[in-house]
Order: sequence, then structure tokens, then C-alpha cells
Amino acid sequence: MEELLFSSQCPPAHDKMHDMYKLDPTWLPFSNLMLRHIYNVLLICSDYDRFLLEEDGRVEEELYLEYTQLGLNNPPKITHTNTGEEALQLLKERKFDLVITMLDLGSDPVEQLAFDIKAIQSDMPIIVLSPSSSHRRNKTIKGALCPAIDYFFYWQGDPTIFLAMIKLVEDSMNVEHDTQEADVQVIILVEDSIRFYSSYLPLMYTCLIQQNRSSILEALNNWGKTLRMRGRPKIVLARTYEEAIGLYTKYKHNILGVITDMSYSREGKQDTEAGLELSRTIFFDNPEIPILIQSTDLTLREECENLGVSFIWKLSPTLLAELNKFMNIQFGFGPFIFRDPTTFKELARAETMRDLQRMLPSIPPDSFAFHCRRNEFSRWLRAQSLYVLASKIKGLQIPEKGDSGEVQQQLIEIIRSYRTERTKGVIAQFSRNNYDETLFFSRIGSGSLGGKGRGLAFIDMELRSSGILDKYPNIYLSIPRTVVVTTDQFSQFLEDNALTDIISSEMPDNNLLKIFLSKPLSSELVLNLSEIIQVIRQPISVRSSSLLEDSHFQPFAGVYETCMIPNCGNDKQRLDELCDAIRCVWASTFFRRAKEYLKATDHMMEDEKMAVVIQQVIGSEHGSYWYPNISGVARSLNYYPIGGEKPEDGVGMLSFGFGKSVVDNGSVFRFSPTHPKRPVQFLGGTQSSAQNNFYALNLNTGYHPLEKDGPENLELLDLEEAEKHPESLRYIASTYDRETGSLTESIRSVGHKVITFNGILKYDAFPLASIVKDILELGTHAMSTPIEIEFAVNLNRKAPKKPEFSLLQIRPIAQGNEENDVQISDMERKESIVYSNVIMGNGKITDIKDLIYIKQETFDPAKMHAMALELDMLNANMVLEEKDYALIVAGRLGSCDPWLGIPVSWSQISRSRVIVETGFPGFQVEPSQGTHFFQNMTSLGCIYMTVNPSYKAGKLDFEKLKDYPVFEQTNHFLHIRTEKPLTIKVNGFKGEGVLCL
Repeated sequence: MEELLFSSQCPPAHDKMHDMYKLDPTWLPFSNLMLRHIYNVLLICSDYDRFLLEEDGRVEEELYLEYTQLGLNNPPKITHTNTGEEALQLLKERKFDLVITMLDLGSDPVEQLAFDIKAIQSDMPIIVLSPSSSHRRNKTIKGALCPAIDYFFYWQGDPTIFLAMIKLVEDSMNVEHDTQEADVQVIILVEDSIRFYSSYLPLMYTCLIQQNRSSILEALNNWGKTLRMRGRPKIVLARTYEEAIGLYTKYKHNILGVITDMSYSREGKQDTEAGLELSRTIFFDNPEIPILIQSTDLTLREECENLGVSFIWKLSPTLLAELNKFMNIQFGFGPFIFRDPTTFKELARAETMRDLQRMLPSIPPDSFAFHCRRNEFSRWLRAQSLYVLASKIKGLQIPEKGDSGEVQQQLIEIIRSYRTERTKGVIAQFSRNNYDETLFFSRIGSGSLGGKGRGLAFIDMELRSSGILDKYPNIYLSIPRTVVVTTDQFSQFLEDNALTDIISSEMPDNNLLKIFLSKPLSSELVLNLSEIIQVIRQPISVRSSSLLEDSHFQPFAGVYETCMIPNCGNDKQRLDELCDAIRCVWASTFFRRAKEYLKATDHMMEDEKMAVVIQQVIGSEHGSYWYPNISGVARSLNYYPIGGEKPEDGVGMLSFGFGKSVVDNGSVFRFSPTHPKRPVQFLGGTQSSAQNNFYALNLNTGYHPLEKDGPENLELLDLEEAEKHPESLRYIASTYDRETGSLTESIRSVGHKVITFNGILKYDAFPLASIVKDILELGTHAMSTPIEIEFAVNLNRKAPKKPEFSLLQIRPIAQGNEENDVQISDMERKESIVYSNVIMGNGKITDIKDLIYIKQETFDPAKMHAMALELDMLNANMVLEEKDYALIVAGRLGSCDPWLGIPVSWSQISRSRVIVETGFPGFQVEPSQGTHFFQNMTSLGCIYMTVNPSYKAGKLDFEKLKDYPVFEQTNHFLHIRTEKPLTIKVNGFKGEGVLCL
């Protein structure tokens, strides 16, 4: 019976409304609903944050569509300002209905700003938006210290959250009036976790606005639909038991349903069964109200179901999908149901527009004619916010004595055509008809560009408006030719191939990759990809660009795959390899290291969606290989300045060939963009540790992600391979004469070739340092935070083409702990086991009792791989015990070069909160800071300390460590567990740290 209420069997509501209107002309209340709206929004954030919200997120487009269907002419106008001071002045001069501010505004504390805004307008709603679910500002985010802030939300790349915030405020403004005026229904959400309601509310409002609902299906025309949309259910948010009971009591006769957490505040204390008590109260008062309890305690499921309420486990990998299913079924939202016109028996149901297209060819003509003549296809599509398509088919009429089959085919073609061309982005929307070499940035799909994609789009826009391009007229300065396959294509792939259960399993990465590689891409995407390879004939990189990647605080750097394909052979081979690479990147979303990083950063798997960046690879062909002359990473903030440098001077790391050496902690060349002519700094300490091998792409071997080179597909070659092609080393390498002990910059001289970049940095053959410095300054200003860039240089382009500097990526630098100044006493310096003047981080740790450290007497650089396996085992034990530990190692942790350090991945040391890197006699490695490993560890609040006692740089007292009993040991490591916690202090402002036992 409930299902029939929302099916095509029901008579149109317009007829009911018409009959009611004849009986009582005052009965059409919906035109008098939603009287209060948000028309002017003041947005306080950096230019980069504004770009995320208004360009990548396409917030204004989302708002325009919503307001168009409501028949309103004035969607919210967004006014942007960078600072709190400017915001306060604007509030005094103009009228605003809502203030949205980012949590971090540089030197402006958001708490004080909120109080200042309320002083100007006491009823002004204020929303604080944080770019991450970091616990770095826990007290502020919980609002305990700032009652002037009405709501906190987390921005995780989903544009619908902006719509949800505005709708939540509007609902609170209108709910009392609308429930009294027209019996509008109310959904109560009880949730005190910002992380969860930031995920829930966008989904709930999407259901309300875009899903098919009876009130919309019952409208026969656009005006009827508009009136009914004004009567959509309202969502109200409660964060305590008392708020929830108050809302229920006030709107008890209008409650459509309740979604509640299990644990939240009751009578001023956290009550772990508050949700159960609330559900009992509501259920006993009105057992017909649908109630959903969501909890992290899975054992409560049976008790909830015995009470008669639904239950969802909050740690479920399909949490949002289950919430969506609950709303669709329990709140009366439903599919399009095809029925037999005589018996009204259900023949088929379409959940989506795509289902409708696929089912239409097999629907009996009499059923199609029944629905078409009732204009139900148009009305159902309007319920999905597909207004353009609905208007296109509204005019379809079956002739009185004509055949419905012709109209049925017309409808199929209209839907198919619309699905192909429906979305237009701010950035060029990819089209097979007009894609050519002049388009440098386009998108396939209607979803988000993801972190890398939006960073590239942003910096490309900034470059073109900054004047930097004019400063270097002889350099081709740009981003690579790029196409982004947006996140909706990823979601469609998972849905089309029924991969939901597989991705939440714990199968090995290689097995998961095999399954992904066996699944087909959508035919539309394949057609688009086939057009790309007709335009791009050079090698192609396929890179991850997830929603959470390159975010502030938690960058997810290097967590997902990057694939390189040579793009050689016939068209079928090239297309197949490109499709495989995309599937590899998608699969890496669910690899072990990605799942563990998501868990450590307090994200749900469903928060993450993967876009894919397809780029033309920068470089040139040299024999059988393709590689750039220079790859590099540069940071606007130098954590380890040396030789008179300042942190704000920035730092750069360079390598010859592809940049895997840089981002994976290999042997690279360090330079200062501000002082490029200073003496060379090899990350290893001496010229003997200069780069002697490099990464290149083999043009002859194709792309085979399941074979030894893996998805990345790069080969590590000796420098002798490059010496066969001297033009690739020009300005990059110097020649060392062993007889005279001197260096010459002539690459054709006889002698040993050393990668020095002297021609570039000392003799300005290419203005690399100047370009890097300018871009770092531009990006830092635009993003209002220190940044990191990745780039590549090709010096071997044939005339008349110019030498090329290509920006591959830009991201904010992960920020660490920003606690107050940490005091380290003289006694602590004296008594410490570890004392370091080369540190990263700031803070105090006093809850660790475990220390794992390397055995000095058995250390052998040739055994680094064995050490990685031992650390993996030790870490796994700590994961099982749920204990954190401090770790002391030799060399640069996480290096891809085992002669520089232990080649672990983040997941192999996931419980380490303190890392001490030391050198031994004859083994000295300079700390690296431009790597993915470094980015992720620092973003998680891990403290770094570097010591080299052999060179009188810091202190590490192995003798004191021997005084403690061994809890566990391996061939190369000892694990001690103390009765009292260790004392770890790091003062990031003074640059010193201690570890005391």
C-alpha cells in the first residue's frame, strides 16, 4: 500500500488540489511557503579556497539550478573577501543574510571574528568551514569556546555541502511558519559529530531536492512542481538530547522521520545511550514515525531492531549508501514504476535516468502509451532536477490513432543524447567533436576535478593573470595538456560493475587490481579516451586526483598510483593501455596503504572519490627511452635551512629524468630558489652521493601493470644510458677529471659525468631558480598558505619551439601541530637520550611507553630491505595492541633508494608518532623534505628529529638505551617498553627537540 502511494497508479495530485480548490479557494498554501531565503552570502577565505568552492565545486551553478526550480529570480549572491577586517567593514556597509568563513584565516582568529560579527548583527548566522577533519583545532571546532558560531562544517570537495549549509539555515528560518501554514514535514537529524553531519546533510538534501517524490510526481506542469517544491520536508539539526526532544515536541505532528546518533550530550553529560532513549520516547508516542539509529557499537543492532527502529553501523564502508537506502524506502522516495495499464501490476522500476533509458526498449507499447499520455516521464525527470530534459520530452505526443513505437524511440534517443551532452563545466567540457591540441585543460564528466586537478586548474588560471608569463618570453611556461576524468565517472564504474562489496574487502592489492582490470569502462568514456589518443601522440601519464588529495593538513601525497604509458603501437593497443592505467588509478583508491591512511586521518572510505588526471608527459625521446631533463619539487617553506638560509627562502629538490627519485626519497640535488648559486648540496652529503641513475619510460615495452615494473611503469637506468645521448645532459651534468680532480661544464669532455645542474643554477642557461621562486611566491599568496609544487623541464624541444617549464602539481604544505611554545629545560637537554637541532613539528608527547631502535652493532646498509620487513612486523604488533611508539632508524626513512635509508611505506610504520633519523660513521644522509612520505607523516602530526652524533650534530645515547630490558627484538631492531611514559618535546620555534626516558 505504501509503495502504491508513490507509484504511477495514483491519480495526479493536481486533480486533488483542483477539487480542494473548488471546495475552498484559500487551500493552496504552497505559494506562501519558504518566505525567508538566503540572498546574500559573505564568504571569507583565501583566493584558493574561493576557487575550490566556486570553480571546482561549481557552487553558484548548483545554487542556480536549485533556485530556478523554486521559481525564484535571485539565487544567493556570494561576496568574497580575504580578511576579517574587510568582512566587518562590508557588514557595516551592506546587508548580508549569512556569513561563511574558513576556519583558518591566517592571523585572524575566527573565534574573535564571530563575536565581532554578532556585535554588528546579533541574529546573523555564522558557519565556519574547515578544509579538513583534522583535530588540530578540536576545542574551536566543538564550539565550546565560541558560542557565536552557529555551525561548523568540513569541506571535503563535495560541492553539495555548500547547498546543504544554506538550506539548513533556511530551513531553520522557515520551519515554524511552514509547518503551521501547510503541514510541511520535518526530518530531525540528531548528530554532534561534525565529521558525520558534514557527510550526512549533503546526501539528505540531495535526496530531498533531486530524488523523485510523490509531491513532485503529482504535479502536471512546471508551476505545479514549483509550488510543491516549496513544500519539501525541512531538515532540522539537533546536537543534544534536549534539543532533539524540544524539536520533536514542537513538530510532533509533522515528523516525517528521525535519524539519530547513539551517543551525545544529555543533561550536560555524554550519554552513550541517548539515541536509544530518544527513540523509545518517540516510538512509544508515535510508532509510525520511521527512526534510524546510527552507532559505532555494532552490538546495539539487535536491541534497536527489537525496539522497532532501523540501525546503521557508523563504521560501515557503505554507511552513506545505507543512509540513502533508508531515506528512499522509509521516507517515501521511490523509483519510476512501469505498470500494466489494465491491472496496475508492476512491470519494471527505474531508479535512475540511465535505468529509464535501458528499460524503455523492452517496455510494452500499451504501458509506454499509458505513462506518456499522463506526462509522467516529464514529471519524474523533474523530480530528479533534470529540467532541460523534462522540457524536451514534455512536448512528445502520441497521435490519437498513431503508433506509440515511434514516440517511444524518440524518447530513447532524446535521453541518450541528453546523457551525452548534459553537463557543461567552467573549465572546458570535453567533447569529441571539438577536442584538439588547442585545449589544454578539459574535463570528462560532471563531478569534481579532485585535488590535483583543481590545483592545476587554479595555478593555470593564476599564471595567466599574474604577468609571470610575460617575464619569461623565451620559455614555454604552462601546465601539461590535461584532461580530467571527474569523480562521477569513478562512481559510475563502481556501480556499473557492482564493485561495492569487493572494495570493502581485505583482499591483497594485486588481486584487487586484477579484478579492476577485468571490468569494462563505460562505452561513452572509452569513446572519449579514443579521441584523446588521436590528439596526444606523446607518452601519457595517468595520475590520481582524489577529493581529499592535496588538502590542507592531510595531503594524501603519494598514497595513490601514477601510471606512465608510452602511447606507442596501433590505436587499439594505445587505447587499451590508457584504459588499463585509469583502472589502475581507480583500484589504488582501495589499496592497503590508502585504506590505512584514510583510517588514520579519520575519514570514511565513502568520503573519498577518485578523479583521474590524463597528461601529456613532459620530456623528449632519447633512443628507446623518454624522460625530461629535470624533474623537481620545491617548497615555499624550508623546514631545514642551512648555511645562512631562512625558512621563508624556500627549498628545491632536483633530479635528472623522472621525479620518482624526488618524491620517493631517493638521491636528489638540493638547492635554494633564493640563493641558487651557493655551493651544491647533494642529499647524501658529498659529490659521491650525487645521482648516478635515473628513471625513464621505455618506449618499446608497452604498459603491463601486473608485471614487474607495476602500474607506474618506469625503469631505473644507469647514467651511462643518458651519456649515449649527450644532448639530454647538457647544462645538467658536469665532467669530473680524475687526474686533475677538477670539474668542467663541457658535457663532451672525457671523464666521469656528475649531475650538478651547474649550467642551470650557476650559469643561468635556463632561469629555473627564478621561475620556481616566482611561482612559489604566486602560489603562497593565492592560497594564503605555504605551498609545494612539482615540475618538469624539457630543454630538448626542436626549434622553433621554446624550452619548456611545466607545472605538474601544486598543493598546500601539510601543516603540523601549532600548540604554544614548548619549554625544554637544561636538565632535559642534559638527561635526554636524543637531542636534536634539526626537527620538524612542535609539541609535547607524554603518552608513549614504547621505543623501537636500530641496533648499531648489526647495522649494514646492504640490509635495508630486511629492516623494512622487520619494521612491518613490529608495527603490525603495535597496531594489534593499539599502541603508539617512538622509532629510531639510520638514514632517510621511506627512501626508494635502499642505500640512503629503509624503504618502508607509511603503512609499515603507521603507529609511529616520533621518528629519529641518525647517521653512523661512514653513513651520513641529509634529511629530505620534498617527498610524499614526508608530507604524509608530518600531516599526521608525526614528530621528526635528525641527529648525526658522529659529526657532532645532536645527541643519541645508545648506551643509556641498553639499560632498559628488551621487550622484543629482531635481527636489526630492539623494542623496549618502559613503566613510565617517555617525554618527547619539540620546540618548532627554536628548532630543538628531546627524547627522555
